[in-house]
Amino acid sequence: MIMEKLFKQFEELVTKWKFNLKKDDFLVARFRLTLYYSLTAMVILCGSSIVLYNTILSNFAQSIHENIFINPDIAQAILDKAQDILLNRFITIDAFIMFFVIVLGFFLTEKTLNPIKLNMQKQKRFIADASHELRTPIAIVISGLEVNLSNKKLDLSGAKKTLEDTLEEMRDFSELSNTLLDISKYDRSVCLECEPIIINELLKTILEKNKNLAQIKNINIEAKIEASATVQGDKDELCRVFLNILDNAIKYTASGGLICVSDKIISNNYVVTITDNGVGIPENIIGKVFDPFFRADASRNTNGAGLGLTLSKKIIENHNGTIVIKSLINKGTSVIISLPISS
Repeated sequence: MIMEKLFKQFEELVTKWKFNLKKDDFLVARFRLTLYYSLTAMVILCGSSIVLYNTILSNFAQSIHENIFINPDIAQAILDKAQDILLNRFITIDAFIMFFVIVLGFFLTEKTLNPIKLNMQKQKRFIADASHELRTPIAIVISGLEVNLSNKKLDLSGAKKTLEDTLEEMRDFSELSNTLLDISKYDRSVCLECEPIIINELLKTILEKNKNLAQIKNINIEAKIEASATVQGDKDELCRVFLNILDNAIKYTASGGLICVSDKIISNNYVVTITDNGVGIPENIIGKVFDPFFRADASRNTNGAGLGLTLSKKIIENHNGTIVIKSLINKGTSVIISLPISS
């Protein structure tokens, strides 16, 4: 009863503990979690120690009193001395154990909270980047409308041009918003509309669709699709991934360049490799290419907000597959996508 009351008082103290808001919230959380660990350990340790202490003392007292050759006064003195020694031993051992629990608990809380901390940092960065990207088209639309509304010489053709520009910006805004929603959707487990897909045939169809776009830039697409495999997945979403990867390859490959698409089967996985001889990605930033809104070179004159690879990775992972990028600056880039073959 006393231990239960003590536990409730301690829990209330920890819960209401106030800190300076300027301090690290996760450090505060670590201390609080450590206190909860320590409290739990203390309750268990004290309870077991009391039970063990009483058991040992009771057995010892019984053995002393059963000995008829020991004077009752001497027996009581021995019992009192044994009680003091036993109590000191238990207190010392419990203190060492509690110290070990507190230190170990503090380090364990770091491992417990670190994934949460990293995830929150990613969310904050994503929200900040998304707000920036969404603010840009809105600002362009508002400023354009304000300028034209204040223009007293605006004629019908000028008004029409303003509406066309506004419509184009709103289309970009809508596309960006939809992509953000898709990324948010894939942050949790998504129930795909899976169906058997002959993946090599799907890839051939996508390559045919992109040939015209490549020819405009005088880029040759060389297809070496020889493996035949069936995967379970969402056809539209997989098309989206392959189209995005090919679009990136065409964007960042100079006129007269080459894009090679090949496939093979490795350990019951369909592996497709899309390689270009374009500008490549610097080694120091290749690990960031899947981050939302990341652009390898912000000065490149290309469309998009840097969400294509982020979404592609989430789609592939939701199909239980993997996507890896290898690149050398001024040499080219290879994107390797692996998908499990359905049995």
